Amino acid sequence: MTFPFDTLKFKKKLSGVGIPVGHAEGMTEAVRDSFENLATKTDLHLLEAKLLFSQGELKNDLIKWMVGLSFIQVGLCLSVVLAFHAG
Repeated sequence: MTFPFDTLKFKKKLSGVGIPVGHAEGMTEAVRDSFENLATKTDLHLLEAKLLFSQGELKNDLIKWMVGLSFIQVGLCLSVVLAFHAG
């Protein structure tokens, strides 16, 4: 997304307050270049959606691991109990 920025008007304002034209041009370019990497609201909403999706996937994976480990734990406990009970 491009940000509306009037470089000529900005440069004239800087020159009008006594900043040399060369400095004003450099500052204008720097400000214009900095606008190229701004995140928009759309960018932030897209990032939020991706993070929420990833969070949901991680939650599902964690639940699967916990259920699996619970079954293994129950199996180990039963094995120990049956081993002592049989002996």
